Amino acid sequence: MTMQFFGKYRSILLGTTLAFLPSSGWAQDMAASQSADPAEIVVTAQKRTERLIETPQSVTALTADDLAKLGATQFVDFANTVPGLQFTTQGAGSSQISMRGVTTGADVGPTVGIYVDEVPYGSSSSFANGVRRALDVGLFDIERVEVLRGPQGTLYGASSMGGVLKYVTRTPSLTEFGGSARMGIADTRAGGTSYDGSVVLNAPISQDKLAVRASGFYTRDGGFADNVATGERNVDNGKVYGGRIDLLAKPTDDLSIRLTGFAQNIRRDGGSYATISLAGVPSAGGLDQSHPLAEPFNSNFRQGSGTVTYDFGGATLTSVTSYQTVRTAAVTDGSAVYAPLLQAIFGIPAQAVSVSEVARTRKFTEEVRLASSGDGPLEWLVGGFYTREKSLLRQVGAAFGAGLSPLAVNIVDASIRSTYQEYAGFGDLTYHLTPKFDVTGGIRYARNNQKFRQDATGLLVASAPQRSSKEDVFTYLANARYRFSRDVTAYARFATGYRPGGPNYRVIDPVTGLPGAPDTFKSDKLDSYEAGIKAETADRSFGIDLSAYVIRWKDIQLLTAVSGITTYLNAGGARIKGVELALTARPTRGFLVTGAFSYNDGAIRHDNAALGAVKGERLPNTPHLTAALNADYRLVDSPLQPRVGATLRYASDSTASFDANQALPQYNLPSYSSVDLRAGVTVGQVDVQLYARNIFDVRGQLSAQTVLSSFGGPAQVTLLQPRTFGLKLSTDF
Repeated sequence: MTMQFFGKYRSILLGTTLAFLPSSGWAQDMAASQSADPAEIVVTAQKRTERLIETPQSVTALTADDLAKLGATQFVDFANTVPGLQFTTQGAGSSQISMRGVTTGADVGPTVGIYVDEVPYGSSSSFANGVRRALDVGLFDIERVEVLRGPQGTLYGASSMGGVLKYVTRTPSLTEFGGSARMGIADTRAGGTSYDGSVVLNAPISQDKLAVRASGFYTRDGGFADNVATGERNVDNGKVYGGRIDLLAKPTDDLSIRLTGFAQNIRRDGGSYATISLAGVPSAGGLDQSHPLAEPFNSNFRQGSGTVTYDFGGATLTSVTSYQTVRTAAVTDGSAVYAPLLQAIFGIPAQAVSVSEVARTRKFTEEVRLASSGDGPLEWLVGGFYTREKSLLRQVGAAFGAGLSPLAVNIVDASIRSTYQEYAGFGDLTYHLTPKFDVTGGIRYARNNQKFRQDATGLLVASAPQRSSKEDVFTYLANARYRFSRDVTAYARFATGYRPGGPNYRVIDPVTGLPGAPDTFKSDKLDSYEAGIKAETADRSFGIDLSAYVIRWKDIQLLTAVSGITTYLNAGGARIKGVELALTARPTRGFLVTGAFSYNDGAIRHDNAALGAVKGERLPNTPHLTAALNADYRLVDSPLQPRVGATLRYASDSTASFDANQALPQYNLPSYSSVDLRAGVTVGQVDVQLYARNIFDVRGQLSAQTVLSSFGGPAQVTLLQPRTFGLKLSTDF
């Protein structure tokens, strides 16, 4: 879609709403219910329960009804409806998430913290490939998804410099027995059949004292990408399945104990991408990929947590304890880069090369905090945090000759064992200067200790003795908030964030025989300045959420490659500025129009040879403009509650890397737009929804990876799902 096409609709967008994205609380309030008094949304962004409209930062809250309306069963189904949220992906379990453009394309470590309720997910270090393994929670029995934009370093700690993505699950009910069930089926053009199902049961064991909530889900994605080199169809098909059991005890009015167990598995036959040349020409069919080897992917996630809350009257104590294990096993067909490398430098007649990877993280966390309660002029929160993580990353390369016969050559056989330990103390203080005006200051001190050992053999790597690092980091927060009324809040916010550094991989340059990377890399940090206003009319017929920000990012951690082996370093800085706007209109009862607009301009501040970037060059993976328009109409007085809706999305062009980056060549992603349609009725206790995604079957390019393109190979481009028709049935009992 061209800007001329977008301009055609500009008067409509500006006259009603600038785009659809459920970024304002009022959008969710009205989407969640078509009644005269839609439910008000509360969030826990500041580790307190508060009204979304009064939260002094930019937050999106997608309710369960919002997710159902989108037909969402996994992260990619809602991610492009949230302003400021970017991602690259090759299927469930293989995603990298960023916010507000805080990314260099292929990041070293996570810049977005991911939480299930109050438990942080995954490795905090850079040595278990956690940045490319963002948790893709099955969207069943979810109360809401909170997206906290901007650095959250003071309350959420390391690796939340871009923001936080929080999955909030439903709490067991102590009083009501019941549950829900959902099933769906969908068919994708040029692809397979997808289906999903889930069931939830809530049972009070002792009225008002003890309850259990159990749930399970299964989702199969039929895929749509064929591998023309092997003749295999729908190689990106896969399944996500798991379950959760949740026990809530409230022995007294002041004491609450919640114990949760969560398990989820992901199985995929291959990656969801098309191979397209750096010039934009498909190397196979428009949806297809071409490589000689299979690329299976498996992921197992297990988490147990306990949350204890005690109300002392003037303050509430909260303790959150968790233990989790994450294990992924993946095979990458690296033939495009490693086969020509082995031929040119070592004279090995390799026709294909696979890289098998197993990554495992075992993580224990404990957070204790005490927060004031009551209506006094002072609000405060103090707490401590501890995490200990042990990770293993094993990578093995195998070469194949003519006819895919194995070659007796050791390219790489490396085991990376690392530990990450962090102690942190944090706190904030809010002073209400008047009933309408308050200011907040916050600080966090964190100390992390890391150890790293590389045991490796092969042509491209070498062993390295154990190395260790220690860091002491402070992050800060300052807010000023003015509440003009219950329905209008303005705020200004300053916040900082960081991402841990650490020891580096030892890589040998095959041309010089010398180490190809520094021994260590350090933390990168950023400062963020934000101002915003949130407002709605008293009858909630119109709402606005506007924020503007400037981010200064320094000592950027960079991913580079020596002969296809990744290493880390720090270099240079960037400046990011942007605006996010969400509008909501409800012209009549039952008719809802919502919209949002996101503009982002991120650029390198100085020439950066390590990135292959020049001063002023844009940061990758981030369109300058994202927009959409959503409209839904429901006959609220009819017993069948018939409804129809449509969504128009638009994303401007973006890039995958930097123009002169030799290790990660540049790829340009064109702009695209898509249209979704939906309709539904309620028959007795059963809700029926029909939907059509990407009705015009647009070949939108969402993201691209070029780590295998340095020898002229194609980019791996993730495409918008082709036209898909689906049916969903759900019921509560």
